[in-house]
Amino acid sequence: MANPGVIFDFRLVILDFLPCSGNRQSKIENLKSAICNLQSETSSMLLLGIILGLLSAFIWATTSLAIKAQADQTNPLSFNAFRMFVAMIFTFALLPFFGGVSAFTQIPVDAILVLATSSVIGIAIGDSLYFWSMTKIGAARALPISGTYPLFTWAFAVPLLNEPITYADLLGTLLVVLGVYLLSPNEEARTAIDARTARWGVLTAIAAAALWALATTMLKIGVQQSPHVIVVNAIRLPVAALASAIVAQLYGGMRVWQGYTRQNLPRLVALAMYSTGIGMIVWTLTVDYAGAARAALLNTAAPLIGVPLSVIFLHERVTRKVAVGTLLAVLGVWLIL
Repeated sequence: MANPGVIFDFRLVILDFLPCSGNRQSKIENLKSAICNLQSETSSMLLLGIILGLLSAFIWATTSLAIKAQADQTNPLSFNAFRMFVAMIFTFALLPFFGGVSAFTQIPVDAILVLATSSVIGIAIGDSLYFWSMTKIGAARALPISGTYPLFTWAFAVPLLNEPITYADLLGTLLVVLGVYLLSPNEEARTAIDARTARWGVLTAIAAAALWALATTMLKIGVQQSPHVIVVNAIRLPVAALASAIVAQLYGGMRVWQGYTRQNLPRLVALAMYSTGIGMIVWTLTVDYAGAARAALLNTAAPLIGVPLSVIFLHERVTRKVAVGTLLAVLGVWLIL
């Protein structure tokens, strides 16, 4: 075993090459000060990321309820594309203040491809599956089930980032699986919808969670190579809007676009601005400041917000089984991350 004193002296020799004036002791103090400043800045960014993450969870929960409430008038899949188009216009209006079109040249081509792909996976496909699921099994069930997507983020992190598996991870996984089981439609729920539709509703919510986890991981990779989140969204939103429109068209044809009348258009634009124009900026900043895994964790607060609101405003029935399943799923995710 090496002598610790030798290692210490060797590390101190490195200080002789630091580009600062003064003797070795002053360099040590300068280095300590720099480390403290970096830790303070990192802590501040993390705190900001946590605050933004909770705000993002609130936006997502309330957006889900609003989309569910208007599902009879406006198809959720077409609205997924509509909100992307509205947010795209808003983002491009902001782009001149963040470097303009020239800002795209600062991003490597591979990062642009990663960001574009993440928008197709997470928004065009993932969000569409979630909204469809929500219309079939209700927001009180779909939101907690899809909110387990940090479990998939953890699953990606083990092979790709070599993160260790702990007993807390295994216990958390068990709780998430049990929570999803409790949230699955029972005999009482099947009186309102047929069993096949109920099963598909659960499966699509789980599929949305897996796609969101992959998209969030890819988003973090792209954000690290981009000058600003506005530029990131300027890349993602046009792709997401086009891909979401194609998904909606393939699903229902022209009938999915029938709910956009002159009377409800202002309300739909306002919801699109809230959910995506503002919501996507908040979410991207959360991923940037808090990291992909922690951002996913913070988003698990959405079911705790959305389920009570679905009872109050949508008059959805939440049984004791659903309530316990929601709490177990959220607790399991927290243990994992």
